[in-house]
Amino acid sequence: MKRLTVDNFEETVDKEKGLFVIKFFSPTCGPCRTMAPVFEALEKNNPELSVYEIDTMESPDLADRFDVRGVPYTVYCEKREVLYDFTGTTPLGNLQYVINNINDPHFRETGEFKQPEEVKSYTFQVVIAVIVVLIIAAIVLV
Repeated sequence: MKRLTVDNFEETVDKEKGLFVIKFFSPTCGPCRTMAPVFEALEKNNPELSVYEIDTMESPDLADRFDVRGVPYTVYCEKREVLYDFTGTTPLGNLQYVINNINDPHFRETGEFKQPEEVKSYTFQVVIAVIVVLIIAAIVLV
């Protein structure tokens, strides 16, 4: 993971052509340490993705620029635009979901991911209907 500081931020970001991720952390933050292996896995699963880290104690100006209110804080950027962000510990699956769906037209238009339609199950209603029919049949036959 490459470290960004005030000294190298502009030059590094200018070189980025596509999606990249910035992880804001503090060395005194327990949840930030918890996220370290998650980001290692994210990098391993996405070798084409640049993942950077910014120490908020070392570079408070960069934290202010991104309006960081708590760490760990993760931002997905393209060019100089923040596309999506997470605050707090975040499962690898959620981080990967953003990468996999960042080019979804609905997301690009609204800035929000489309929620999957809830599939209704009528199993319970069918079971109850069968039980009622059996009870009625038993009463009629008695």
